[in-house]
Amino acid sequence: MTKKLVLIFIIILILYYKIQSFIFLDNITDKENFTSKFHSIKKGKQYLDQCNKGILIKRKKLEVSNSPKVSIIIPLYNTGERIKYIIRSIQNQNIADIEIILINDFSNDNNITLHIIEKLKIEDQRIIIINNKNNMGILYSRCVGVLGSKGQYIMNLDHDDYIFDEDVFDTAYKAAKNGDFDILSFTYITSKDYHLKVRSPRYITIPHNYIVKQPRLSAYPLFKNDRFIYHDFTIWAKLYKNCTYKNAVNLLTYKRYSVFNAYNEDLIGLFTICNVAKNYKYIRKYGVYHYDNSVSASHVVKQDTKIFVDIFFTDIIFDLAKNQYKKYGAIFLCQRINLSNNNNNNQYLLKVIHKILLNKFIEEKYKKKIRLKFKNLLVNES
Repeated sequence: MTKKLVLIFIIILILYYKIQSFIFLDNITDKENFTSKFHSIKKGKQYLDQCNKGILIKRKKLEVSNSPKVSIIIPLYNTGERIKYIIRSIQNQNIADIEIILINDFSNDNNITLHIIEKLKIEDQRIIIINNKNNMGILYSRCVGVLGSKGQYIMNLDHDDYIFDEDVFDTAYKAAKNGDFDILSFTYITSKDYHLKVRSPRYITIPHNYIVKQPRLSAYPLFKNDRFIYHDFTIWAKLYKNCTYKNAVNLLTYKRYSVFNAYNEDLIGLFTICNVAKNYKYIRKYGVYHYDNSVSASHVVKQDTKIFVDIFFTDIIFDLAKNQYKKYGAIFLCQRINLSNNNNNNQYLLKVIHKILLNKFIEEKYKKKIRLKFKNLLVNES
């Protein structure tokens, strides 16, 4: 009897994991999802193996274009030898009409990173190198790269991301239909086992050609029971229309992105783009392999920020968000702000709190949570 109960419990756990791991939309069956995932991961592993050996799969001409289809932007900080293999995963794409913008964020590795990317540029003139004069962080570096890009579409990569198949750019560019879509998103693979083990995708499995338009378009496509479902918050694994992305950077403003060096740069960047974009298209393509690296560029954070970064993100929500998303500001503030943190600027925090309490689009239950959590600050307000 005990063995049967254990077996039943295991089956329930497997079913629960399966349901939680994938959301099936339209007429995508379990068999189709498994088949697509199995073949994509197998093919992607083979592609990465070739790129990691430094192989150029097709000896094609690496010619500079005045109007490339895709600009790939990669901020670098002490990346070292790894950037060679990342670049190979880009060079081996079916589309050659690209530009590769590398932003060296003041690496302090005795010019190792700089020396490597300068050698790569000799081989491939499509590579553009931008050297920051100070360590400005990943948010600033991305924005600088965007403003200097010429591609019809822009793609971000971290310095620990690899393109996972040779037809990623080609598939995504065709799906974007020559500018019909502002954002084109695909699935990614993530692992902590640096190119040794590739896990299944952590996030949503989506059908081909699933489209979201304003006002439903958001950095948080799913929202349930006051909890964020982080299945699509990454700023990489997507193509962005060039003019849309540049508009977002200009709305974010230089004053903001030049000051903050933040863990939340993905959220800040994507949220701003989503508020400029008119539509968002998902395709069923495993496009990026992401090494989940605890010492990646996104973790290199200045500790002397003038304003606590979570307050900054909340303020962006209020300044830029469509009305139906302003409640995220209240929830985010309640969940993340720690008043014991010396980096908090209480006057700025009060300003954001008052925006929440006066906003007609935010439900009263969120306002009550704010009043309760920050009651001492509100009582002591001068």
